[in-house]
Amino acid sequence: MLRKILMVDGYDYEGWKSLHDANCIDAFEHYSNTLNSLSKNLNITTIHPGKKNEFLPIGVSLNDFDGIVWTGSSLNIYDGTQPIIRQIELAKQTLKCNTKIFGSCWGLQVYVVAAGGTVIKSPNGREMVIARNIELNELGQNHKMYYKKSKKFDALCSHLDEIETIPDSSKTLCSNQHSKIQGLSFKINNAEFWGTQYHPEFNFNILSRILIARKSILVDENIFKNHNHADKVISNMEDIIENKSNGEYLKIGEDILNKSIRNKELENWLNYI
Repeated sequence: MLRKILMVDGYDYEGWKSLHDANCIDAFEHYSNTLNSLSKNLNITTIHPGKKNEFLPIGVSLNDFDGIVWTGSSLNIYDGTQPIIRQIELAKQTLKCNTKIFGSCWGLQVYVVAAGGTVIKSPNGREMVIARNIELNELGQNHKMYYKKSKKFDALCSHLDEIETIPDSSKTLCSNQHSKIQGLSFKINNAEFWGTQYHPEFNFNILSRILIARKSILVDENIFKNHNHADKVISNMEDIIENKSNGEYLKIGEDILNKSIRNKELENWLNYI
């Protein structure tokens, strides 16, 4: 059966341009490609509330969709710019619909704020490249999002901000030493939300492009020791893409190298809807 998915692009023009200049695929296009690789029965419509005031096509209703997916972004929700406000207001409207929602990173943060929680700049700084030792709690181990996922795993990531307080009735599903909330779910009205602070949609191609775009920032923040260190990480990612590396340099295993494990949360969400 064909499932209609609304893809919400979280980027504004400035954030989009910084990645575009590094030859990075658009986040929404990459996300759509990941979803289409997991299911052949999707009809995906993309909207851009971070870039347009009038973003919903004429004749299209939020109630038309079986599921909603919200991408990452380079925005910081506490800045409160118009592209951010538009996205929060849109999220509030979707929570009035009978639908199932998945948010990655920025998508998680937008929905937490829309539902009454708060987001802050992480006191531990940026978590970049790999979120280590994410561990499912008891709720997470029994949640449909983590069906056939290991209790402890690593994941590709890129975030400066994190959840401070969660909305009423929401459930924290997993955490690691960097961020106490790496996965979360809640229900409001007839809408059901699943979200991750990491990026289950990412692969090494898009992440290496993000690293290129933000290399100087990441060196300044000591994510990388220097530009040579950054170049080594990026080069190793490119070797993994070309099957010239087993991930040993990055100290990663099958939970990231194996697409069926890396994308498992999204596969489970698609099966759920």
